[in-house]
Order: sequence, then structure tokens, then C-alpha cells
Amino acid sequence: MLTIARLTLKEMIRRRILHVTLLLTVLFLSLYGTGVHYAFENMYNAGSPLRAMIIPEFLSLGLFFGSFLISFLAIMSSVGAISSDIENGTVFAIVPRPIRRSEIVLGKFLGYAVVLMTFAVIYYCAVLLILQSTTGLHVPLQLGTIFLYAVQPLVLLAVTLYGTTFLPTLANGIAVFMLYMLGVLGGMIEQIGFMLKNQTLIQMGIIASLIMPADSIYRKIVSKVLSAPGVNLSTYLLGPFGSGSEPSFYMLIYAGLYVTLFLALAVRTFSKRDI
Repeated sequence: MLTIARLTLKEMIRRRILHVTLLLTVLFLSLYGTGVHYAFENMYNAGSPLRAMIIPEFLSLGLFFGSFLISFLAIMSSVGAISSDIENGTVFAIVPRPIRRSEIVLGKFLGYAVVLMTFAVIYYCAVLLILQSTTGLHVPLQLGTIFLYAVQPLVLLAVTLYGTTFLPTLANGIAVFMLYMLGVLGGMIEQIGFMLKNQTLIQMGIIASLIMPADSIYRKIVSKVLSAPGVNLSTYLLGPFGSGSEPSFYMLIYAGLYVTLFLALAVRTFSKRDI
């Protein structure tokens, strides 16, 4: 399994999708830092109430875009992890060797996970550093929050690996991306329902989160970051990008079980597939 993980890690680093994502991330952080700098400079004399509303907006914007970017990388990098190997014949050089198919799936998951988690941690720290250097807002580096931000893409990674065991590469990418957008839309609907005190919208959002819990992890992260000691920023002001309706700890447990389930399904499906 570790051999497969090491080969997957090397392949991931060489792939253009990672290079393009890194370039887009640098461009976004440059634009983000410039925007935060000039926005804060212009409202320096506008009074603290306005700054108190704008700063959390910038923080949630940075974290939200990062979640989207990392999720995109998780899907696009692993969308053909198994199906592409079958299509180009690479898998035939691996399967006959004394290695279980479960080790192939789990090894690929581990290899992709290392890159995605490293990318997520670096991005998260970069956003907080930009905010602190331009606004003076100090957001503590909570290990629990960093961990949640790092494991967020693993939900999509597990689903994508399951899809690639029986779906063509293109179909798998479209299916998982639509599933992710369903979760994001559901999270926004839930936050709007919380602001409007509408239980129907809240329930719709919860159902969408159960189908795809990746966005729920983002909502939990925003809630923990903006309620950290010394920050005291309201998530209610962030609207659909905030976390007025904070996911419970049980949702995080559900997300962990969700990843485990889809990994198990990926192993089972690939083990039974006739190649």
C-alpha cells in the first residue's frame, strides 16, 4: 500500500492539474491580499462597526474560495485514478503482482490525501497571515480548525475514488462535482433558513448536508474561527457564507463515517470488477 501511495504522490506532483491549481491559488491570494489591503485602508476612518462587519466577510471569502479550490483539486486529480489506469492498460502491470486490490485503492487515497492536506494547511495559514498583516486581526492558529480544513477534501476524494472504480472518467467527474455543488447549495439554503427562521429551508439544507457533508465541515470551520478567543466576530452577518446554523459535532462524526463507507465501497467494487 505504501508503495502505491508513494507512486501516487509522485504522479500527483508531476501532474499539470496541481501546477495549474497552484498558479491560480497564487493569483487569487495576490488579488485577495490587494483587495483586503485597499478595502481596509479606505474604511480606516469609517469607524469600528464597519470594520467589524467587513473583516469577517473577507475571512469567510478567503476560506470559502479555498474550500472550493481544494475540492476542485481533489475531484480533478483523482477522477481517473482507477478508470484511467484501466483505459490505458497501466493497471494490468500492477494487478498480477502479489498486491491486493484493496491496497491499490487505499494507497491511492493515501497518496492523494497527503498532497491535498498539505495544500489545504498552507492555504489556510496564508489567508490568516494576509488578514493579520493587512488588518491587524489576529486569528489564533487552532490545531482543531486547521485539521478540519485539511481533512475537508477527503470527503470528496473518497467519493471520487468510489466513482472511478465503475464509472468512466468524464462521467465520474461530472457526477462528483454536481454532488459537491448540491452540498454547497444546501449549506447556503440552511443559512438563509436560519436567518429567516424558516424550518423548511433548514431541513432542506440538513438533508443536502447528509447527502454531501463536505460543506458542513466548512461551516464548522467558519464558526470555530470567528468565535475564537480574541476574535469575537459574528457569523450571522456573513449570510449564506457564514455559519449561523453551526453543524453539530455529530455531523463531523457522520463525515468521518461517510469517508470510511465510500472507501469501503471503492475497495469492494474494484475487488469484484472484471478487468
